[in-house]
Amino acid sequence: MEPFVKALNEMRGARNLVLCHEHADSDSVGAAYGISRWIGGDIGVPGEVAVHARGLVEKLQIDIIQNPDPSIYTHVVLVDCASAVQLGSCMPSCYWLIDHHDDNHLVQGAVQSFYEPRSSTCQLVYRLLMDAGMQPDVLMATALCAGILTDTINFHKGDDESFRAFGELLQHANLTYDEIQNLYGIDQRNDRGAIIEAALRSRKFSFDGFHILATEIKRNIPTFAARALFDLGADVSVVGYQRDEDVEIRMYLRQEISDTYKIHADELFRECRNLQQTKVWGYQLFAGYRSKGNVTHVIDQIVARLHRHMKEFKEQP
Repeated sequence: MEPFVKALNEMRGARNLVLCHEHADSDSVGAAYGISRWIGGDIGVPGEVAVHARGLVEKLQIDIIQNPDPSIYTHVVLVDCASAVQLGSCMPSCYWLIDHHDDNHLVQGAVQSFYEPRSSTCQLVYRLLMDAGMQPDVLMATALCAGILTDTINFHKGDDESFRAFGELLQHANLTYDEIQNLYGIDQRNDRGAIIEAALRSRKFSFDGFHILATEIKRNIPTFAARALFDLGADVSVVGYQRDEDVEIRMYLRQEISDTYKIHADELFRECRNLQQTKVWGYQLFAGYRSKGNVTHVIDQIVARLHRHMKEFKEQP
């Protein structure tokens, strides 16, 4: 960690871009805010910030640059990014990286990286700040706490560091849990309603005792909805969202079904012939897809390919 801290310190005062992933969530926005306050520079997002993170952006009063040109900056630091697909045309040729995802495809190409599979990128940024001797103020603590809270899904999951970092940040800045939670009050009510509607419309498939739930959602929160169905008991949850021609798909896979049938979520997506391979990202237990098309047809392809994979594996001698 020390060489990475040194590298970031040397960037201070230069022309820097801290770049989030497309549809940046609170973990990405919070991490970017923390790094930008440290080294200085712009915060950029390919496309738009996710709906649920807009309250955090307003609270922090961030002027986010949409679709920035990385080539005009001296340094580009990617935060919470695991794949070039998440960056689109904003993918830089030279970059530093901070990320927590289990399967990251950008680490090898980075000049330097601080990468650990953890519950959130914000807790990694907090660790970097502490190592650099920086004491987060109220807004920095708010940003990092928001990222930790949402990426642990209100602590429905999370490693020990995420709980500890969250508590320390609240204490440092004299904040309360409710102050962080209230950033999402209105949106979460709307989100819960959309997730409930999506759950009620979900199609249930079963294979060899495993349960698959597939549905569409009317708000751009397919990751949250897929996780909700997963927590409800699905062994596989597939949720899609469509806006005009744009399609977003997210899938969660339980460890047991992955181990039993040797399924990797991202590989399964790539096995679907009509899905654009460059629009897929993920790892063993999670996959995302973003492209144009018909959301129902894409979901049907994924479910059909999943059934076929399971059947073919079971029929092996």
